[in-house]
Amino acid sequence: MKQQGVAEPIEASVATLTVDNVVRAAIALADREGGAGPSMRRTAAELGVGVMSLYRYVPGKEELGGLMIDTVFGDHPLPEPGPLGWRAKLELSARQEWDIYREHPWVPQLFAITTRPPVAPRMMRYTDWRIRAVDGLGLDFPTMVRIAIMVSTHTQSAAYPLARERYESSTREQWIGARSSKVRELFASGELPMIARFDADAFDASQPQSIFEFGLRCLLDGVAKIVRA
Repeated sequence: MKQQGVAEPIEASVATLTVDNVVRAAIALADREGGAGPSMRRTAAELGVGVMSLYRYVPGKEELGGLMIDTVFGDHPLPEPGPLGWRAKLELSARQEWDIYREHPWVPQLFAITTRPPVAPRMMRYTDWRIRAVDGLGLDFPTMVRIAIMVSTHTQSAAYPLARERYESSTREQWIGARSSKVRELFASGELPMIARFDADAFDASQPQSIFEFGLRCLLDGVAKIVRA
């Protein structure tokens, strides 16, 4: 019997394999089980084919990861021309990227283990879209590039804990509860006076969504100062 909320493995014959269904199978596997991108072997098992069959379509794990990232960004294209105003545009693009990471929490982890950005044209469109959002404001091109990349870097870093929240067997609250005696001991030591002040509001403030919202507002306020300078 299929368990509720658990995707069935995708089955394909070697004759019907395509780059797209290899990539979609890898995405489905990562969505279900987490991890920084599945191996070629596990993706082959997901499809019900031999691992060597995949190499006809995808050269290796690194290329598969790049295609996975490109695909999930391609599934969420930014609108053209988008809302009026540079700030509204950057905010919309950040929230849309955040939604990608909420849907696919493994993506920031995959970014973190890559030594170079993946060659992913549909992901690059986000950067291009953001640069166009701040074009015409009197900024030099390197500054526009920095702004576009900063929006994505902040969103990725705030989203990194999302995978832990989805795939760990215990919630954040349960994890802290299980270590409550050690936490109380640390607080009582007097060595962490600010951390000892943590209450429910501070706990909520430390959640990924709160960090994303606060950081995005600060980032956009900073850009506004540059634009007015």
